[in-house]
Amino acid sequence: MITNKLSLKVLITLSLLLFVGCKKQVKEPTLEEKIVLAVESRKIPTSKDQKINFTIPESLIGRGPQITEVFSHMENYIPTVLIEKGNTKTIKLPENISHTLGQEILTSAYFEKETSLDQICDEKQINGVIVLHKGQVVYEGYPEMEPSDKHFLGSVSKTFLGTVIAHLADEGKLNEQDPIGKHITEFKDKPLANVTIENLLRMTSGINCRESDKGSFTDPNHCFYKLLQHSAVYTEPNPGFEESLIELLANSGQIESAGQTFDYTSANSVILTTIAERVSSKPFHELVQDYIWTRIGAEDDARVTLSSTGVAGSYGPMLMRLRDLARYGLAFTDDATTKIASARYLNQIHTGDRALFRSEGGTDQHLRKHYYEGQGADFQSYHWDVIFEDGDFLKTGFGGQGLYISPTKRLVIAFFSAKKNETNKNMHMTALVRSLALLEQFKE
Repeated sequence: MITNKLSLKVLITLSLLLFVGCKKQVKEPTLEEKIVLAVESRKIPTSKDQKINFTIPESLIGRGPQITEVFSHMENYIPTVLIEKGNTKTIKLPENISHTLGQEILTSAYFEKETSLDQICDEKQINGVIVLHKGQVVYEGYPEMEPSDKHFLGSVSKTFLGTVIAHLADEGKLNEQDPIGKHITEFKDKPLANVTIENLLRMTSGINCRESDKGSFTDPNHCFYKLLQHSAVYTEPNPGFEESLIELLANSGQIESAGQTFDYTSANSVILTTIAERVSSKPFHELVQDYIWTRIGAEDDARVTLSSTGVAGSYGPMLMRLRDLARYGLAFTDDATTKIASARYLNQIHTGDRALFRSEGGTDQHLRKHYYEGQGADFQSYHWDVIFEDGDFLKTGFGGQGLYISPTKRLVIAFFSAKKNETNKNMHMTALVRSLALLEQFKE
């Protein structure tokens, strides 16, 4: 009898040990482990995949037919990781193609000549464009790409980061008024320690890693050049980095006090990404996957670049289909099956500093004001470039990418392009998108 009781106790003990052991085996991976897994699962470019040869940094600052190829198939050139749609159902976009929209005259203070969507497409001054109105496709064209191509977004990617930050704020995991030093230990006792998340979102941190500096893309000693190396846009140094990217930014210093000047730089976005990853214990691609990609009814997976040190291209090198970018924009409107912007987030987008927007900033700031002169450009906010007086908002990206959203007009305009020549004719859509949005037919 005693033997049977002992055997039973031993069996129970062994079962508990096995149970505990199994629990340990399926424990949630740490953020660092997730990043390692993501890096290992990325698509590594090989000589077989390489369609052309180009020299960094000429691939980004140069022009020519190869740029369209690189922008349309960047996964063949830079390591990327998937942002998966999983088993989520694709939401179809009904079509109600307009026979007149493409012929409407579009104007801008930036261009002397009038033009139209049809002319822009006929002259191949754009890679792809889609217009949604009231949830329906009213115009679509792919002059220089295939509909299935995952095209480079450029800085339009920053809005995905902004949306992730908004979700984390909605959940109470961070607050826009939190200082950087609260979430990133590397910034403690550094000049930028008390710069807030809001300063980063509004590009007013004052960080000494300016994207608009002369030599920022070409000088290997410049902080921004090193940022591009750390994120695998430029070739990583051999034998390696002396400090991590976040250490580099923490040690970069501050040119001026936060909140004084609008100074656009992707360094702000990198810091925001690190904050988002640390408060959530998830890598950037998983955050986009959870908060955005599995909710918008995407038709395909997206991609984001990922370096060997786990730095995601949250500031620019995201890749996706044009229709999926449009679905993302649609999710900010009432036509979406599932909305991804809370009332609080939309209110944050529509709150900004007009005086700061009109101040003399870098080249980026000057162009934004000049493009939309007389068209109601009001301020910039939450990683969106321009918020207009009627509540519409816009984000543009390097080389001619863009996403325009009008919640009240139920209008979404998305477009891809690439710098092909010195005249920048292919930048038509960047300057003309506001004119398109102001057409009478969208006021109904």
